[in-house]
Amino acid sequence: MPGWVKLVLVVLSLGVLYWPAITHHREMVNDPYFAPYDAVQYIPPFFKFETNDPIPTTYVKEYYLNTLSPLLYKASLIFGAQFGDVRRFQLGMMYLAYGVFLLVMGRLGWLLGGAPLSFAVVAFTTTAWIFFGLGFTGGAPRMYGYPLISLVLYSLIRDRPCLLAITVILSGLLYPIAAIIGGLCLASWLLFRPLSCTGLVSRWSLSRRLATVALTGFLTIAGLFPLILGSAPYGRRVVEADIAIYPEAGPDGNYRPYDQLPYKLFGSEWTVYFVGPLYSHGDPVVPSLNLHGNLDSLSLLFVMAMTGLIVLIVIFCGIKLVLKEGRGSGVRLCSFFAVCGLLHFFAWLASPYLYIPTRYLMLSLPFLVTLIFPWSLYVLLQRVPRLQSSCKLHGIAFLTLACVYLTAFGGRGNVEFAEAAVEKSARPLFDAISALPKDAIIAGWPVGHLRKVEYVTRRNAFLTGNVHQVLHVTFLETMRKRMDALFEAYFSIDAAPLHRLRREFGVTHLIIDTRDFTDPKQMPEYFSPWRARIKPRLAEIKGQELLMNGSLHKKAAIVNQNGFLLLDLSKLP
Repeated sequence: MPGWVKLVLVVLSLGVLYWPAITHHREMVNDPYFAPYDAVQYIPPFFKFETNDPIPTTYVKEYYLNTLSPLLYKASLIFGAQFGDVRRFQLGMMYLAYGVFLLVMGRLGWLLGGAPLSFAVVAFTTTAWIFFGLGFTGGAPRMYGYPLISLVLYSLIRDRPCLLAITVILSGLLYPIAAIIGGLCLASWLLFRPLSCTGLVSRWSLSRRLATVALTGFLTIAGLFPLILGSAPYGRRVVEADIAIYPEAGPDGNYRPYDQLPYKLFGSEWTVYFVGPLYSHGDPVVPSLNLHGNLDSLSLLFVMAMTGLIVLIVIFCGIKLVLKEGRGSGVRLCSFFAVCGLLHFFAWLASPYLYIPTRYLMLSLPFLVTLIFPWSLYVLLQRVPRLQSSCKLHGIAFLTLACVYLTAFGGRGNVEFAEAAVEKSARPLFDAISALPKDAIIAGWPVGHLRKVEYVTRRNAFLTGNVHQVLHVTFLETMRKRMDALFEAYFSIDAAPLHRLRREFGVTHLIIDTRDFTDPKQMPEYFSPWRARIKPRLAEIKGQELLMNGSLHKKAAIVNQNGFLLLDLSKLP
């Protein structure tokens, strides 16, 4: 069968399998109330660059531009802002990056095992929630992580040192953690045996290898330098010793448990990133046979553990065969995972200066299930006597096993992102905020609907839980002052804290969610050190809450609907 026919069959099969995802995502991105997770903090800083409708910048937005937006990531969004809504542009870039990722993975599968392996690799990758869920959704710089790592793997497996060097430089401009991984892989490949004695680099002189590493390193560091300089005004990095003074940076603070100081060395998160691809998103491929929908949690945990063990055994046996055949690709591939393990250790040892240690596991371990496992299975089946004589029979056997995997664990990608959309009851509030002047600054409880205000309404927010970063001391102290002022205003019994918000911080409007005061099941939540203060404060002011005062609502509320109020602080008594 001609290669182009096989390619058409692979594309059509994947299109049919994941068509629900394609249609669902098209509908989702056209929803004006859709606010993709990390996008709510990373995209509003670029509103100021839009030529048609620029929005004033803020201290928080400048922090994101200067310290958390790599050079090419920033340049691409500034470019997109010149031609329209930067939110739409970044959504397009997000799906483009995801498409490139799948294309590289599919190409790699094709080169390693033809059409059957290409189909399996792309299907396993698409069905895994961990890639789109952790890597792409939100449009943060992290969305470039998996595409860049796929290029690193492609370069190592296909013996492309120049492509790896280019990928490292590009990573420094888009997602520095990928640059560190790729850079150490490149240095190991070019400078250490047995990596340097096979393949293309074995014909390079030592001076050429050293020059390649040096030039790549210089250009990569040059690309990172603007971030290093940009972070200087925001103070030194927060370290473990600071947790006693700043508990918001520790285990009871902001961020997920895996990302909080003190970082853990090979904590339980490695299991999440390893078995994560076994968790699919969207409707099951075969609902009646899908394990996630038909097993209780304990049984599913056992099956996942056993599946993970089988995957490891298959990978061990498959890579052992590849190494026995003397393929340099096998050695280089093993070096990739060794490098990521070492970087996890060094990042823990030098924390927080080499980024969050778990990132090195997040960017490597998922590929064990979605790439290395199907490749190893494909190689092992080639050694089965009955399949050695027939490529067609071998392909059928492999695809049968791949379909068994998809039947048991696969999803069609049409996952609901309900939490990323503004709930219908709050939409009149958001519409009213959108109509406010461009220089309006909106305050409210930081982990409520305020999280999505900046992205959806294009009006500046005073403080949200998303932007309450705990990376740099000066910025952290500024956020603490803001949160203290907001805490006093939100749980006040007189108007003085509200006047202070307007006078000292420039807040023009305040969102009130009445359920915060009337529904015991919806007590406001936040991280330390404010978490312990909320319940006592609510008990202390019970019956005296200024924000529930009817006369205040009549004088200052410009929205009062569905339990949400929007106060105009210029109308305070």
